[in-house]
Amino acid sequence: MTTHPTTAPLFAIASGKGGVGKTSLTLNLAALMAQQGQHVLLLDGDTGLANLDVQLNVQPVKDLAHVLAGQATLADIALPIPQLSQGKGSVTLLPGRAGHAGLTSVTQPQLTQLLTDLRTLTLTPSPTVILIDVAAGVAPAQLLMCAQSTATLLVTTPDPSSLTDAYALIKLLWQQHGTANTRLIVNQASKTEGTQVHTRLTTAAENFLKLPPLPLLGIIPTDKHYSQAVRAQRIAALTAPQSTAVEALETLLPNLV
Repeated sequence: MTTHPTTAPLFAIASGKGGVGKTSLTLNLAALMAQQGQHVLLLDGDTGLANLDVQLNVQPVKDLAHVLAGQATLADIALPIPQLSQGKGSVTLLPGRAGHAGLTSVTQPQLTQLLTDLRTLTLTPSPTVILIDVAAGVAPAQLLMCAQSTATLLVTTPDPSSLTDAYALIKLLWQQHGTANTRLIVNQASKTEGTQVHTRLTTAAENFLKLPPLPLLGIIPTDKHYSQAVRAQRIAALTAPQSTAVEALETLLPNLV
């Protein structure tokens, strides 16, 4: 079967602070996109504490460490995820590996080449969208993944430290990469809280960085069914599709794909 290099948009899903629900949002977005017929390529971009394979209960034979060591290509490690592949869509994982020294010390040229290879990867079916679950924080590797993406989906909560770290990511992306490609997702928040978070970050970015208004992609409410799915290591989009959090994620999808 003939394959073609992908021209799919690439979204880096990032957070300045850990513990904001970024990885679970990534997996649920991937599942929802597949339900709508998208072919999702999902890269575990946490080069130190990769865990998407654990969340999905799969055991890769090869992973990103093999790719960076020159022992495999991205196509070699591509792992179809049947449980997320619903309807006409599909999800394919490019797994990482937790606690591997070669991943925690990845160089900028290595990472740049990885992102280039990711954009030109040939698979069947050909990806229609690429998601990178970026490690929390503002280290050089995280910033480079965000800067070279079509857009950075910045996940934060109303927690003050989460807001501070989210602003730091916006600031460093602009100062170090000249990039203002951030779109905001406020997680675990009421509509009022989410609006306040958006206003505070937009005001800070406009006043101190002279950036245009920060787009608000969505506000994801606190939802017990969603939280229960996360604790049970399940995908809420599959097990609790009518939960308010999943419905909010569905609402933001048209603005992406």
